[in-house]
Amino acid sequence: MKQLDIPVLQYSWAYKVAPFAESFYEEQNDWIDRDYQFMPEATRIKYKRNNLVQAASYMFPATKTMEQMRPIARFMVWLTLYEDYYELCPVKELASVRDDIMNVMLGDNPRPGGIGLLRQVALSRDEFRPYVNDNWFQRWAESFHDYTTYGIMEETPYKLKQEFPTLSHLLLMREYSISMYPYADPVEPSMGFIAPDSVSKHPVIKRLKTLMSRIMVIQNSFASIEKKLVMSPDVLNIIFVMKQQYKISLEEACMEAMQMHNDYVREFMELKVNLPEFGPLQKDVENFVHHITLMISGLGAWYHLGKSPRYEVPGEYPRPEYAQQG
Repeated sequence: MKQLDIPVLQYSWAYKVAPFAESFYEEQNDWIDRDYQFMPEATRIKYKRNNLVQAASYMFPATKTMEQMRPIARFMVWLTLYEDYYELCPVKELASVRDDIMNVMLGDNPRPGGIGLLRQVALSRDEFRPYVNDNWFQRWAESFHDYTTYGIMEETPYKLKQEFPTLSHLLLMREYSISMYPYADPVEPSMGFIAPDSVSKHPVIKRLKTLMSRIMVIQNSFASIEKKLVMSPDVLNIIFVMKQQYKISLEEACMEAMQMHNDYVREFMELKVNLPEFGPLQKDVENFVHHITLMISGLGAWYHLGKSPRYEVPGEYPRPEYAQQG
């Protein structure tokens, strides 16, 4: 196969890394061994090598202590394992799983005999509690709901049929399924500012989060393309969808995706430097948007510099397993 020269997505700002990038490996492995026994041992070993906890330090550099980072790192693990495990779950069944998780996120205790994933959800909730308020928990749960409902559930038929969606539909689905809406919520506790509704519901802030998510959709497509080339076609990778829809070469599709990425970045930066007035919260909002910006460059850096074979080595990306159970 011809070697594909994958372009590297560039940003005009730097990235930062919190001082905990190498601090949570033992805890991560303990979480996986204790509460993910419903997954085969071989899969759990892969997750330990994926080093998802390291990504938390790249994406949330404002965190100052291990205690502050722990719920974010734990959340990053359980959300990723949830998505991987239930990726091909029938939609009706996934709705029930989604609701159980949301109930725990909002305060319920995991039911006796439930899967260990719910215990990890409860632990992250309790660890977040000193840094957030009830409004934040509600937004966190709503983000998880939308990620599952408008992202994972919408994508499932395309994955099962191995059918390419149109580009416009893909962008809407992936905006949610890439999970960056729920991942954006911990930016607030990481920096010690919980946004009131007047900020979180403002159209400019909502648009910035949408642009962040779409930028990271394209990041993910570039990060995983080499792995996907040696597997079955990824019908939800934006580069392959562009190639299919526009009837162009893979190289041309990469350039089209890069142009879309750069257009999103340009709009994001225009909004960032022209924020509306938020009164006495202005500096807090500016700092919040700054750290949303650092999520983008941080994840991009982790894809290339982090110690994870998840996106590059064939066989290291765990397969969906829920549909094979029973």
